Amino acid sequence: MSSRASATGGSFSSRMSDSTPFISFPERYLGERPAKFLLLVDDPGYFAINKPAGLACFQHDWNQGKPDISMALRRELLNEKPQLKKLGIEGLFRAYKLDAELSGVLLYAKKPEWEEILKNAAGSSQLTFRFHLLASSEGQEQSLDCGLPIAFHANGKRMVISHRTGKKCHTRFRFLRAYGSYGLWEAETHDLRPHQIRIHAAELGLKIVGENLYARGDRIYLSQIKRDYRLSGQEESPIYDGFCLHLISVEFDIQEEELPPIQAPLPKGFQTLLKALDRHGRSMRH
Repeated sequence: MSSRASATGGSFSSRMSDSTPFISFPERYLGERPAKFLLLVDDPGYFAINKPAGLACFQHDWNQGKPDISMALRRELLNEKPQLKKLGIEGLFRAYKLDAELSGVLLYAKKPEWEEILKNAAGSSQLTFRFHLLASSEGQEQSLDCGLPIAFHANGKRMVISHRTGKKCHTRFRFLRAYGSYGLWEAETHDLRPHQIRIHAAELGLKIVGENLYARGDRIYLSQIKRDYRLSGQEESPIYDGFCLHLISVEFDIQEEELPPIQAPLPKGFQTLLKALDRHGRSMRH
């Protein structure tokens, strides 16, 4: 088996050029401002980036009006962008769908044969998806499980629990540590259905910060958690305006392929929120 170039947690392989740890896009490709994404892994057969929240990676009615990373990558491939040519991409094949609202590991195959390997793995429980989420909960449990089947809602951009038409999926939640009155949780699944982690969390009483579809997970403001904080007269912004649900790692269990896990660091704003809660969270006012 050939050796593989991988990067996890910000440590890049020596086979990856020091000048290309990011894939960048000019302004108006993915919004008004230029954008760049951390290159998490560069393998001969596939690559992965750290996707920010708010960007789509596939075309769907739910994603109308949202910038599409896959479309932007294909456009730059046609333009023979040097950053992408260095990666040796023969074609762009997305391994799985990651909801636009979520951030984290986004994996692409570079070649048709690897598209088949990765998509077969995703469809046969050979990939383990691990999320980190910040949520409030009224319970004291350290471990929670949800195996409720989910289906597309007939009249809206959401999922519903359905034992009649829903697809099977299972999510295991594990408490990691407390941040004031909030908790950082890990969610693990092999399925990755649309909105799966969100709806399963809501069913278990976990209110993810930033959630407004399946539960009310209000965003957190510094004035809530810092005793001596004084408003300056301007409208206050939340500490982190993103959705606190991040695909932090993807692990492989593919026969005859020993592939290292891919890890994506939390968004900077998410990290800032955790630090603020760690420092001030005990005095939080609801």
